[in-house]
Amino acid sequence: MRAHIASDLKELNRSAIYSLIRAEGEISKAGLSRLSGISAPTVIKIVDYFRSLGILSEAGEGVSSLGRKPQLLRFEPGSALAVGAEYDGVHLSVGLVDLAGALRGIRRSVAPPDLRELLGSRLAREAEALIADAGIERSCIKGIGIGVPGVVDPARRSLRQAPLVGVEESEDCGPLLDALERELGFPALLENDANAAALGELAARASGAARAPAASGAGEGGDLVFVELGRGLGAGLVLDGRLRAGPRHGAGEIGYLVLGEGARGASARAGWLEERMDLGGFWDEVERSGSPSGASLDRVTSLLALALANICSALDLGRVVVGRAGEESFGEELLSRLRAELGRLCPLEVSCEAPLEPEPGVRGAASLAAAAWLKEAFAG
Repeated sequence: MRAHIASDLKELNRSAIYSLIRAEGEISKAGLSRLSGISAPTVIKIVDYFRSLGILSEAGEGVSSLGRKPQLLRFEPGSALAVGAEYDGVHLSVGLVDLAGALRGIRRSVAPPDLRELLGSRLAREAEALIADAGIERSCIKGIGIGVPGVVDPARRSLRQAPLVGVEESEDCGPLLDALERELGFPALLENDANAAALGELAARASGAARAPAASGAGEGGDLVFVELGRGLGAGLVLDGRLRAGPRHGAGEIGYLVLGEGARGASARAGWLEERMDLGGFWDEVERSGSPSGASLDRVTSLLALALANICSALDLGRVVVGRAGEESFGEELLSRLRAELGRLCPLEVSCEAPLEPEPGVRGAASLAAAAWLKEAFAG
């Protein structure tokens, strides 16, 4: 086991104080020391450092029944923002998110199914326009996170199994991301879209602002599966409050599940479940007529319920959240049918819900970029 060194302790202390400040909104130095257990001199140094970053400001005097009134510090979530982008090969949503997770602006556009074109020019233009529309100083923007449908290795900056964005085999996205960083002037990172959305939804539920009542066993410990129901099918798995990506970054690729007798002719290269759900045809109906046909709803919900019943039973998951990239909720009827099917198939009680967060993919992608900046700040 690696021994902790002074730089590790500094980073841990800064992270602990930041978490307290973010949670409390306003707090004194004495309060920070008392709640964190970190010595007062260390707290003073951290506070001074955070003030230099703009994360903290003076908030005036607090209330005290005895002695001197404490000087309060205020968390400044607008001092640093990140751009979050969600791209499904048809739609592009780009938003600005502050340190409290609040959306400060969003732009939507139609985008071609070509990741190279998106990273090469289109995304930079949309991000620049977003920043200009919001009137935000460029120095406040700390990074951009990009959610895409496919298997993403964030460390290697690679993408595979992403036909919806023009990547059939494997793509080294490093050179494209490097060029994007040079154009924008801040770091860029890539993540699976469903993973990003799961993190965005988890953050919304953890904030307590609009927490939904949980069914018995429905993820009280921070468990959920976030289903991204676009023209492809993917899921983000959150277990014990942490994203489960897997050692090969393929966790949640439920479109590749094979079920029933039809699996005999399946290919490992094709998404068996995704093909049979025909989500492209499903959303074409929605765009033409405003809603899917009953037959399409039956097809999609029956197949998706089979997959989710297996996942929830195997992992003891009690909460399913179903969302779609860049669109309003697809309606209660799909969720109602999915609940009924899950109730029939799954021996466990499972809560099936629409997202609480209006833009979970954008918020989640931005949070990853903000977390990368904060990690550097805590270590700096």
